[in-house]
Amino acid sequence: MKRIFLAAVAVCFVSTAASAADLFAVAYGNTVTQTMADGTKIVIFVNPDHSWEQHIGTQTIKGTYAWKDDSHVCFTVTDPAPTDPTKATNCNEIKGDHKVGDTWTEQLPNGQTMTMAITAGRS
Repeated sequence: MKRIFLAAVAVCFVSTAASAADLFAVAYGNTVTQTMADGTKIVIFVNPDHSWEQHIGTQTIKGTYAWKDDSHVCFTVTDPAPTDPTKATNCNEIKGDHKVGDTWTEQLPNGQTMTMAITAGRS
């Protein structure tokens, strides 16, 4: 399930205000929220130092990200350390054009739909 959440994170950040060199600029200092079909809420923070963290209930997952090319980003889980290091990194294509205040839906690979939102500030 963690891989799905990370994949979905990549979908949400492209913004017309962001420069080509920094497609995640819209997320810095803001909150990305994913609401899964079952009502589970995931809160995500992305930082300009190429780190991120995700909160699911009382669980916090942290990691880093790196750009593979102009439209693909790879997220690596660092904390807690993955039990299988070969599954620590997940790369995704960036799609969409969203800005602070947007709410939209995304279809997951399993056919379920989740709601995404970017809100101002960290909450």
